Amino acid sequence: MLNRRTLFAGLAATAAVASTAVTRTAFAATPPKVRNVVLVHGAFADGSSWSAVIPLLQQAGLNVTAVQNPLMSLEDDCNYTRRALALQDGPTVLVAIPMAAR
Repeated sequence: MLNRRTLFAGLAATAAVASTAVTRTAFAATPPKVRNVVLVHGAFADGSSWSAVIPLLQQAGLNVTAVQNPLMSLEDDCNYTRRALALQDGPTVLVAIPMAAR
């Protein structure tokens, strides 16, 4: 059974792996222009939790993907997020919230 501690640890690990690419490019002479944003919802939520944010990012000219994690297992959720990141064309920012806004 997936508990909160395991879920948050997995999300933190996923964010850490994704941020290593950002860290490597942060010291480049000319930082890449980000054009993609991948949004990951937290536990007890779904992709619609980003519905107010998505239009604002799109108006700013960004390509936005909201990951619809199945919340069946941490491994499945990480795989869905990895797949969404792999499908991006160019520099990408990963944004995740650990829990649904209350």
